Amino acid sequence: MGSLDSWSVEFDKIGWFIPPYVTMGQMDEILRKNIESPSGLTQPDLEMMLAEIYSPSNMANLYIEKYSTTPFIKDYMKILADGLEAHFLGLHYAAVTTLIPVVEGVSRRLAEKRCVGHKYIKQTIKNLCESCKTEVTTKKLGAYEEAESMINSFEQFATKKLYTDSAQYPHDDNTNRHGITHAAYADADYGKPINFYKTVAAINLLCFLSAIDSGLSWSPPKGSESGMKKSLYYSICQRIAMIREQNS
Repeated sequence: MGSLDSWSVEFDKIGWFIPPYVTMGQMDEILRKNIESPSGLTQPDLEMMLAEIYSPSNMANLYIEKYSTTPFIKDYMKILADGLEAHFLGLHYAAVTTLIPVVEGVSRRLAEKRCVGHKYIKQTIKNLCESCKTEVTTKKLGAYEEAESMINSFEQFATKKLYTDSAQYPHDDNTNRHGITHAAYADADYGKPINFYKTVAAINLLCFLSAIDSGLSWSPPKGSESGMKKSLYYSICQRIAMIREQNS
């Protein structure tokens, strides 16, 4: 397909980036609805669309087939398990605060492995993205132009939104590491499913970068019996979440 830079620009406007393990059709649908909306997609609109992408089935298969086999990601399997379970149980504050440290941890470990680590996380992510882009484009690995656009898109999201000053975060969902972990945000400021979707997408992108580094497949998970069983459990968690909400 070639470069996806134009997609990167449009996703950035709505507080998103080009994610891995998502079909072109799903991404195109988000962009189409953004164009058709009189004032563009709101964060609640985006949240509804991302709920289908990060469904119990998809997250279960990612956990079983990707997270458990990918270097640096698999170092956080128990933390990831707790974060995913919390999300499907409707514990949105717990889910995002559990998963945000994984973004930093994987970024630093992978950057150190590639000898591009830095004292500050924003620069670490920039260095890591540049290192992986250089490898992909120099060696012309896979659909390298698409991969380059994806990495650029993630770098923009991570450095200008996820890790920016909380007062400068431009969207009302407030998926911002500093605001959340330093308690600059109170109950009403975040704690929505979209915070989980954006954070787990960042983890997925790091999973993608680690696959580049280790020579693993970039393809989405295919599905398995183990994934189906975990998906069923996540669906049960969603039912419990509904009961909790009705009795809160």
